[in-house]
Amino acid sequence: MRKIEKPKVAVIGLSLELYHHTWPDYISRQDVQLRKFISGIESSVEILFHNVCYLTEQVEDKVSLASKNQADALLIVPMCYTASYMSVPVLLETNIPIIIFNTQELFEVSDGFGDDDLVMNHVIQGTQDVTNMLVRANKVFGLVSGHYQDEMAISELVDWLDAAKTFRRTKKSRVGILGSPFQDMGDFGVDEIMMGAKWGPHLIYLNLGRFHELLENVDEKSIDLTVESDKEFFEIDERLSEATHRNSIRLELALRKLIEENSLDAFTMNFQDIVNDGRFNAIPFLGINKLLAEGLGYAGEGDIARAALMSQMHLLCGKANFTETYTVDFKRNLILMDHMQECNPAFAREDRKIKLIHMDFWAKGIGPYAGMYFTLEPGPVTLVTITTNSNGEFYYVCYETNIFDAEPLKNFFKPHWFIRPEERVGDFLTRYSMSGAPHHLIAVPGHCADKVKKLAYLQRFECIVL
Repeated sequence: MRKIEKPKVAVIGLSLELYHHTWPDYISRQDVQLRKFISGIESSVEILFHNVCYLTEQVEDKVSLASKNQADALLIVPMCYTASYMSVPVLLETNIPIIIFNTQELFEVSDGFGDDDLVMNHVIQGTQDVTNMLVRANKVFGLVSGHYQDEMAISELVDWLDAAKTFRRTKKSRVGILGSPFQDMGDFGVDEIMMGAKWGPHLIYLNLGRFHELLENVDEKSIDLTVESDKEFFEIDERLSEATHRNSIRLELALRKLIEENSLDAFTMNFQDIVNDGRFNAIPFLGINKLLAEGLGYAGEGDIARAALMSQMHLLCGKANFTETYTVDFKRNLILMDHMQECNPAFAREDRKIKLIHMDFWAKGIGPYAGMYFTLEPGPVTLVTITTNSNGEFYYVCYETNIFDAEPLKNFFKPHWFIRPEERVGDFLTRYSMSGAPHHLIAVPGHCADKVKKLAYLQRFECIVL
């Protein structure tokens, strides 16, 4: 998998000019405190700089520096009572996401508490002055309140910073579409102009002719190298011929080049357009699955919004998968999750190799391909999707559930897995459909609904947690 970059964070501590003049060493003592306050997040983020400010000019300078360094977030840390007009007018002008850490050095107020303890640990009022102004100005921000050594507070703070990074970088994301959306699949419908303006992803139209040109120019040596790599990584079924395997790799390498030359973060295709074009003898499923493991966003059938969502969820949660709910097992309270072939192998069970097998495709004129056969590592998973309401506003639907521990089905030769809701499966399906969610989903590992809610808050989107 492609390594996820850490959030780039500029840390600004807020103080008070009056205190600087009253106690000459006050700011230097707060600087020591600030370094302590951010010590718990240093392994999870890239800290660009950290400074305590007590003048508007200082805040202006640091916000400007953060912008020049392409910061994903401004981590604002009130260090004492801080008068809001010193900082808020500057913060209102920036488009860098603002996250506030409301903390202090002292863990308890004991019998020995004195004036100096108060002077160095009165942060709450300053936080409230700043947040009051931000709320009244309708400025979005995230906030965590808690002691800087509290692991839960630190975890929540990192989640906010990850959400800020995802919010920021999604504004620049590019999603490519090969072909056109599946005819009459209404739940895929999205206004691409509003998607770019309100959410961020920019749509790139890809040319089937260019894909074919790249396919024709794949060199045999590159195919040889990939065959050897596949033999090391996968279990190759004896019924998969070398010719079919090499043809799938040829498609993979052409697809990689197409994605690379268009600088795509996400990709979607309509297999029907590839079938109907007449120049292609197989569908590039092998390459798609490998690219999903490397961090590419994807959705099938020309679904640009969910493809963009998968790229975003990869940024937010570390890895992501494309899926659908297919068939219900009412007896065991399970739902079979599946698609045509597309599934992220980074989610595969860890106790066995993924198998590459011969797969026939049902459409006339399209030959066999090398398909993956595996099921997923059991454990908690969060299902996420995005759609728009009657006013055209984006909103998320999330559901935390579990991947069921299951062996691959013996007669169902493609990637598949089961979820087991902690409720009647019918109740979940009813609430899912009543929420207006579409039939394409993105899966992320673990319990991530709170992370999605934080991102939604920064984006001003609604988030429905089922």
